[in-house]
Amino acid sequence: MWIIDVRHDSAIPLEFTGITPDRLETLSSAEVAHLPILFGKNRVELGEFAKISRHTAEAITVFRGDTGRVKHVGAGMTRGTLTVEGDVGRHAGAGMTGGCLRIAGDAGDWLGAEMRDGEIAVAGKAGHNVGSAYRGSRHGMRGGTIEIEGGAGDELGLLMRRGSIAVGGTIGDFAGAAMIAGTIIGRSGFGPRAGAGMKRGTLISGAPTDPIAPGFRYSCEYAPAYLDLIPRRGWNWPASKSVQCYRGDALTGGRGELLVMAPA
Repeated sequence: MWIIDVRHDSAIPLEFTGITPDRLETLSSAEVAHLPILFGKNRVELGEFAKISRHTAEAITVFRGDTGRVKHVGAGMTRGTLTVEGDVGRHAGAGMTGGCLRIAGDAGDWLGAEMRDGEIAVAGKAGHNVGSAYRGSRHGMRGGTIEIEGGAGDELGLLMRRGSIAVGGTIGDFAGAAMIAGTIIGRSGFGPRAGAGMKRGTLISGAPTDPIAPGFRYSCEYAPAYLDLIPRRGWNWPASKSVQCYRGDALTGGRGELLVMAPA
């Protein structure tokens, strides 16, 4: 297990691309200290901004200290566990294909952007574009899971193709916009225009979602069996076992669904 204590009190962000458990497990402490990172536009060595120590051979990395302005934490990781004991900057977990990223604080924008597999858990809140596609890309998140205890910003799951995102707090505008497939769970409901332009996929809302995007139409009320799995998250879901189902977006085929928990 590696412990990396970050010392960074500048407003200029650091970029930790490639500082992941799978890459570090075969390196020595000196080699890890010499790994390149970015300080603004300048290429520097990790050891200039972090104290590095190794305790076991396990593929586990722990970031501590001043991590709130560190970008690309866990981006591209393939296996192992990376734990951050505070906040992280933008692009955390972007492009992950495996492994587990745990964040004890808040996460910035583009959390899990275009990830393909793996797990991300955030104890705080997250910014905009969680699990989304980057501008100009055709596909966002294509597998894996993201769980956020707090809220999240706009365009969560933009162009999402597979995987699941669960958010305990409030969510901004356009959640699941242009969604192709996958599942997004919003314990506290969704903001305006949720699911706009979605082709397929499922949005599950634990609270009234108003206004519902114009391309959605009420379909029916029913009780899906998988709702019994959701309260295990510990988010105090409504007691109702039924959902009100809305189909949409009609402008893109109408095969997606917005499920809103019905009154008990």
